[in-house]
Amino acid sequence: MRPVLLCFAGLMAVAAPAAAAEGTTFGIPDPWWKLLNLIIFLFALVWFIGRPLGRFLEDRRRGIRASLDEAQEKLERAEALRTEIAERLQRVEGEMAELRARAEREAQAEAEQIAKDTKAEEQRFLQRVDDEIDRRTAETRQQLARDAIDLTAQMAKELLENELTDADRARLLDKSLAAMGSLKRKG
Repeated sequence: MRPVLLCFAGLMAVAAPAAAAEGTTFGIPDPWWKLLNLIIFLFALVWFIGRPLGRFLEDRRRGIRASLDEAQEKLERAEALRTEIAERLQRVEGEMAELRARAEREAQAEAEQIAKDTKAEEQRFLQRVDDEIDRRTAETRQQLARDAIDLTAQMAKELLENELTDADRARLLDKSLAAMGSLKRKG
């Protein structure tokens, strides 16, 4: 605020000689009157547009940050699940190697049966893992889609509430009544 006042005082000092040669408005020399108008305009511009716009952008930034944080949490949970599944899969693969070694020591017929059972169990486990991953991925996508739809609907509602004036509502009502009247006359 102080630099603005210093600039104003400097401009007034520079404009003083010119003010003597110029006309006046409301008893104020024209250069000073123009400077005063400019300062009032800039103040009003900052006050009525800059502050609400700044608040809106800050609120929007916070909303986006919250959505990003939520998405990050979901991603971290999915990564933890993926790591857990990978660890389980490694343990299962280790168990399978042990079963194979034991099966080789036993009779050939029994070894073939164990290998078949192990392979089937692996396929079932992998299928369950794939099914679980697919299910959780679908749930996460559905939740993200619902969140996006809710946010879009809320933003559209707020936009309509903020932008639609009483005059717009009256005009829409008049057009609707006129359209209904023309339909009635045609019918």
